[in-house]
Amino acid sequence: MERSHKLVLAAALAFALGVLAHVESLGYWFTSYDSIALVETSRIASLADLRVILTKPLLYGTSYVEAGRFYRPVVNLVYAGEYALWGPDPLGYHLTNLLLHGLVAALVVLTIRSLTDSLRIGALTGALFAIHPLGTDVVPAISRRQDVLLALFGLLALWLFVESVRRDSRRLRAGAAVAYALALLSKEPAAVVGPLAFLWVLLDGPSLRRVSTYRRAIVAVSPLAAVAGAYVLVRFAVLGGVGGYTHDPPLAQTLLFPVEYALSLVYQADVLAAIRDFSVPLVVIVVAAAPFALLLSFARERSPDDLTPRHALPIVLAVAGFGALVVAVRFPSASPLSSVESVEHVGWYTAGIVFIVAATSALVGALASTRALDTRRSTGFFVLWLLSPLPLFFLARQFAFRDAYFFAIPLLALAATYLDGALPSLNEWRLVGRDTDALVVAAVVVLLLPSLAASPLVHTDTGWGATSDVSRSALAEINDSVSGVDADTPVAVAGIPTKLDAHPKRLGQAHKVTMLQPHSVRSWLRLQGHENRVAFGRLQSFETAPRNVSVRTRENGRLLVWLRYE
Repeated sequence: MERSHKLVLAAALAFALGVLAHVESLGYWFTSYDSIALVETSRIASLADLRVILTKPLLYGTSYVEAGRFYRPVVNLVYAGEYALWGPDPLGYHLTNLLLHGLVAALVVLTIRSLTDSLRIGALTGALFAIHPLGTDVVPAISRRQDVLLALFGLLALWLFVESVRRDSRRLRAGAAVAYALALLSKEPAAVVGPLAFLWVLLDGPSLRRVSTYRRAIVAVSPLAAVAGAYVLVRFAVLGGVGGYTHDPPLAQTLLFPVEYALSLVYQADVLAAIRDFSVPLVVIVVAAAPFALLLSFARERSPDDLTPRHALPIVLAVAGFGALVVAVRFPSASPLSSVESVEHVGWYTAGIVFIVAATSALVGALASTRALDTRRSTGFFVLWLLSPLPLFFLARQFAFRDAYFFAIPLLALAATYLDGALPSLNEWRLVGRDTDALVVAAVVVLLLPSLAASPLVHTDTGWGATSDVSRSALAEINDSVSGVDADTPVAVAGIPTKLDAHPKRLGQAHKVTMLQPHSVRSWLRLQGHENRVAFGRLQSFETAPRNVSVRTRENGRLLVWLRYE
């Protein structure tokens, strides 16, 4: 009973942290350009509307389907329920996102605790996820609800599946299958949950060399496999094929998907610029100390003969990487790593890659130097979970930071696993038992530092507040102008605000902040009761969000609306 109370307390703490980290989003208007269109196309006033949701692509009836065809009816049904409660009031939709994120953080605690059989690992992973910067790209953006629903139902499916295997419960296994179906019908990357369940059963078995281990895994995941097969058939019937985005991105952009994925998990913003504004000497000392501590640890605990290539390579990479970062911080004008603005993303990407390689190498070196940790099964499972979406990104020909929301969990679980293994039990007074254990703790903390620095828990300027105000002002001006003409008058609108193109990304701000698109405007006008035919001229993007929006109109057989900004 005491352990159950601790589990509930840990889940409640993760929920509270998740809500606290994004509570400012309750003051935002509609954010992200698909939000209004999703609300408008999800309304259910008759059985015909419900039939459209269940048998048509996402955002059916808008120009969005020309860019991508997706089948996500669970998302539509959630919006339909919200519209019945809130109407076109954005507060309710932001409240839903906020509570769902808190529930996901709580489910992280439960799921990771079941996967690892460790409450401490589950609690730490849930807390880290609740305040991770990727939430800034998802939680305040109403239209990115599908990412939260994917994480919610995907985790629920994994948790119920693991518990069903351990308790041999058919009821829990059926619940896992239902949750898996809901996850698939929320967003496509949920497909990885079934293989992950299969992998967990294999690793949980007595031996990978026994045929019985594979037979047990196949039987256990058969309900999930049946759900996946049914989903594929329904998806093909609705979309007439696999679906996905219709455009082909440039090859160079596609090849950057793994790099952007790694940055989204570890190095979300221009951290170098931020630390240069803090204390350059202190940062240099701290950063330079990491590789030298690694070298000192090897020197104290291992003989020179023990320094194999397996140990030497991480040391070399860590020393070289952290050394480059020290140069970039101490002598910014002499280092290309610091010039994020020089060639748009290049500096930021380079600095992020160098940091990730250096920090990961330091962690690998620290793990290789200690004999105390035995986390091979957990490491294998979480690493494969971490790598599992990469083929899907290439198949979908699309990656955005928000797509990594569900896949930040295994990285944070790895960090929590190593911390739990390196730190002593709570009833010991010593901080650590071995120098190498202390080094593991230090390496994990260094790897997490950029994420902690960019956490929404310490930043209120996410970028969404100002842009949502611009969207509200622009749509109010357009609505007022259209209200002055009859329903037969054609309307043309120019200067719609679309997005911010500011680089580099600041700590605490979302990676991609969007405002409106033509289908957003059409949906908003229909929500206001206007059925005018609307055409659009030039779209407008900004480096920083404008402060004021004004409008000029002219009528000459049709209404012309020009949006202007200051």
